[in-house]
Amino acid sequence: MRINYSTPCCTDNLCHIRSFLAKQLDGTNLSITDQNKVVLAVDEACANAIIHGNECDQRRRLKVELKIETDTIQVNIYDVGDYNCPNQSDISRRDIQDNIRGRKKGGLGLVLMHRIMDRVQYYNDGKVTICSLTKRLEGNSNS
Repeated sequence: MRINYSTPCCTDNLCHIRSFLAKQLDGTNLSITDQNKVVLAVDEACANAIIHGNECDQRRRLKVELKIETDTIQVNIYDVGDYNCPNQSDISRRDIQDNIRGRKKGGLGLVLMHRIMDRVQYYNDGKVTICSLTKRLEGNSNS
């Protein structure tokens, strides 16, 4: 199953994206806790695209594509912004406690995305930036 959602690049629309995603994840074999974690990860990715990639320019659109397959859930976020994601291997090694101890503001969203999802990838073809988030579904022996 593939479902698309499109919205202007405005942080006020993040609540609508969360609601859309929560509704679609209901009925999958993800636990409620994991559903909420996926919603959080997608919210962080969308917030990054809206704020950092598109500077909250409501003339630009953010497209969220949800693919629910037998063994995975994949969310692709498409935007026309210019977001340069930090080195992904560095992100997955970051310790959240380092941010807390150093009282560093920001940077936790990417770490959370990498901890919640099984795969986080960024692509940019020169016209569109795509953030792809993948989560394996529970109970599958091929996961």
